[in-house]
Amino acid sequence: MSKYLFLLTAFTTITATAFAQADYFSIIMKRVFENEIQLYKNKEKPVLEVMASQQPDGSWKDVNYQGQEMTMWSATAHMERMLNMAGAYANPNSSLKGKKNVYDGIVNGLQFWLKADPKSKNWWHNEIDIPQKLGELLIMMRYASKKLPPDMEKQLIERMQRGNPDAKTGANKTDIAMHYFYRALLTADNSLLNHSLQQLFMPVSLVDGEEGLQYDYSYLQHGPQLYISGYGEEFIKGVLKISTYVTGTPYAMSKEKVALFSNFYRNSYLKTIRNNYIDFSVHGRGVSRPNILLKKAEVPRMKSLVLQDTDNSLYWGKTIQSWNNNTSDNTACHHHFWKGDYTIHRRPAYSFNVRIVSNRTKRTEAGNSENLYGNFLPDGATNIQVEGPEYYNIMPVWEWDKIPGTTSKDYEEDPRMTEFWGVSGNNTFAGGVSDSLYGVTAYQLQYDGVKANKAWFFFDDIIVCLGSGLQSAGSEHLVTTVNQVWLKGAVSVDGTNFNANTNELKDLPAQSLVFHNNIAYYFPEATKIGISNAAQSGSWYRINNAHPKEMITGNVFKMWIDHGAAPQNASYAYMVIPGAATAKGVNQQKAINILGNNTTCQAVYHSGLKIYQAVIYEPETITLGNITVKADNPCLLQYKIGADGAIHLYLADPLQAIDTLNLLIGKADGSKPKLLKVPMPGGPYKGSTKEVILKL
Repeated sequence: MSKYLFLLTAFTTITATAFAQADYFSIIMKRVFENEIQLYKNKEKPVLEVMASQQPDGSWKDVNYQGQEMTMWSATAHMERMLNMAGAYANPNSSLKGKKNVYDGIVNGLQFWLKADPKSKNWWHNEIDIPQKLGELLIMMRYASKKLPPDMEKQLIERMQRGNPDAKTGANKTDIAMHYFYRALLTADNSLLNHSLQQLFMPVSLVDGEEGLQYDYSYLQHGPQLYISGYGEEFIKGVLKISTYVTGTPYAMSKEKVALFSNFYRNSYLKTIRNNYIDFSVHGRGVSRPNILLKKAEVPRMKSLVLQDTDNSLYWGKTIQSWNNNTSDNTACHHHFWKGDYTIHRRPAYSFNVRIVSNRTKRTEAGNSENLYGNFLPDGATNIQVEGPEYYNIMPVWEWDKIPGTTSKDYEEDPRMTEFWGVSGNNTFAGGVSDSLYGVTAYQLQYDGVKANKAWFFFDDIIVCLGSGLQSAGSEHLVTTVNQVWLKGAVSVDGTNFNANTNELKDLPAQSLVFHNNIAYYFPEATKIGISNAAQSGSWYRINNAHPKEMITGNVFKMWIDHGAAPQNASYAYMVIPGAATAKGVNQQKAINILGNNTTCQAVYHSGLKIYQAVIYEPETITLGNITVKADNPCLLQYKIGADGAIHLYLADPLQAIDTLNLLIGKADGSKPKLLKVPMPGGPYKGSTKEVILKL
């Protein structure tokens, strides 16, 4: 049973009257025990196996207690075995319940740990993981038929006193406060309990650029670095776990914080997941870990949150049902995170998300020997999912200078990361405009000697991808990668199947169509592409030294635009049509008119939706249908004529630098334009979308 599932039935019948007469510490700690003990069902066999190899002093020969590894710390195995033994011993339904040999093994193992006091070079193990495990073990042993010796328990509680939540932010604060919470229960210390919960729930608040939950509902950690999953997921797990324990007590999380937490979980985190598989861009350095993109624990978390977030019970009911059918909530939406430099675009048939960076945010980090080749992950990476697992565990075999969506040099060997723990972007221009269903995202790339204006125009069944002003120094060819995913089925180019296990350059004529696995790629201009459906090999160890060196091989569909060596003003244009059943009958591109793709402006018109979208890099007059627009500053805009005949104009400042945007708007017939002074969002909302409704 999931560690959250038990809580659903355990807490619903407790009333305020019952609480008024109850010992809150006992009630809360009993909840912790009853939840944790569910993890140790059917553990008898592995417990007996590890007990057979336990040494008389309580240690194990296969555990290196002197090891200080940053990741995959060897000494962790000792504490995990202790937890399994304690769980099997304290579980009332275990055949090992109350067994003397199990109890002796627990006592000996804990005595050895106290004496050896192993430590990792990674503070996380010492100040978060081990103290949490000790707290869970000690609480389980409180309910065992024979409790730990009082002196030993006291020493272990003292050993838990590592880490200071007051000195940390975001998920790290929550994780340290969690074992303070356990310690408060074990010592019946009301002051410590209040302090731990104050620290646990403090991150459930909006911050402006600091680590934690942002005003755009992105989540940033390790500086202003996108971590909606990874640290964001740890934040969700920690807050939800403890808030569920204290539901219905005077210590419960406030209704305001529940609403804030629910908003992030529903509208940010869950929106990055399609059919149980999460966007590779939101995991930071964790993208280099096996199986990390598959999210299995969401339904139990949702069921747990239902008890607290009663205002959204209808949403949770529908969402839980869809997840039980292995599908996500794929309701159409579009959102740009102006604090996190990230865009989500979802439709029932697909998800298409974009990760960019600026000097206001950090590039995707390497650290602890993880994500050793992720140089280009924040440079316009596009996560395109129809089924969900398109990128699942592909990272060992990826060609890392061809991240989907990015423009980068094509190196003979993938370059390793040389700077660690997050580096600020070089560019100021990065942003997006959105009306919640459609939008534009744009990014001026300045990295590794490469410059480019990159923009994405989002509609219902097609995304237009434009690049202008591409330039690069050096002998390497500059490439824009259209996609790099697991090969599934045939690849066709203009209706002809591409030869199996092939890697070649091709000159595509204008209006060419490439099709693979329910996604069509349309090239409106003659384009030189590289295309491959060949086998690629690599290992997890190569990208993350904590994992195996075993070689992995798989066939990959990879396609890129070749701009040649040292281009000075190159451009590209391609359109992605996700969810297409076959290449035949694909005609969504007919609704698209590219109005501009140069260094001053990129603009697109969708004739079916009658939506105009533009990225303005420099002040100049542009014509969008029957109106002309001149902005005095760089901006992103979208407009559509409403049913009332008014222009619904959406604007955003990608530099996050201006208070007022001045627009000269007139009719294309040459009549005198009107000056429109638009006050732009300020404070933590700089960069967000401003809607203006006007009539000419």
